[in-house]
Amino acid sequence: LPAILFTVAMVVFPTIFGIYVAFTDWNLSSRSGRHFNGLDNFRTMIHDSYFRNALLNTVYYVLSVLVQYAIAFGLALLLNQDIRFRKFFRVTFLIPFMLSPVAISWMVGKSMMDLRFGPAASLAQKLGFDPPAFFGTAWPARLSIMAMDAWIWIPFMMILLLAGLQGLPGEVIESAKVDGASAWESFRHMTFPLLLPVSITACILRTIFELKLADLVITMTYGGPGGATDTITSYIFRVYRDRSNVGYGTAMAQVYLVLIIVFMLTLLWLTNRWMRRFS
Repeated sequence: LPAILFTVAMVVFPTIFGIYVAFTDWNLSSRSGRHFNGLDNFRTMIHDSYFRNALLNTVYYVLSVLVQYAIAFGLALLLNQDIRFRKFFRVTFLIPFMLSPVAISWMVGKSMMDLRFGPAASLAQKLGFDPPAFFGTAWPARLSIMAMDAWIWIPFMMILLLAGLQGLPGEVIESAKVDGASAWESFRHMTFPLLLPVSITACILRTIFELKLADLVITMTYGGPGGATDTITSYIFRVYRDRSNVGYGTAMAQVYLVLIIVFMLTLLWLTNRWMRRFS
């Protein structure tokens, strides 16, 4: 009974109430209060260029997970070797993951990349170049957020892959070497297929985290310039905070929830089909 009551209070009721609010015109700055407006919020969403841009940005950020995975896999392979200072490098690579994303985005993203006072701007001026405007135009701002996001979360994928590498049966790899397999052949036909379950788990977890990306965007650019770096979650936050439009923000959240469910179910279905080819 306590578990049922907790689930109803924290999941069922907020979901039902959120669906109701999505069909209302509820602006906290208006004196008229909340009233039913049917599908108006969803019609507004269809014609909202900022929403479409935020959705496209979310796709870009999710696709960047593939690059993060490739880098994390390379680092895991490196740290799995018997190299000097291996323990030191393992701890060092984990430091960004140990820190708060908001703190990192402020210290590194906001302070170091600042156009006027940041170290990058000062160094460029001393060398005779114009200060780099990391957040002045759309793609440099997006890439800056992607780079900061990757720096924070690559250690997470790396530690999962490293644990998977250390759990591989050593005799299988050794037998491949005895049979004359090169390092690339051993990786392609032995290491990578055996590590597929861990790889897929790491990528799916990172995709889920990426779909919720908001803190870095809000702290570093606040969606700018002109909404060019917004994700769906950061745009919903700005609609709530800047416009006080609870109805429209909740409608976007409900649509985004449906999109996430459909996307993740499709991704898991495709992943299961692909995994059967290696089983």
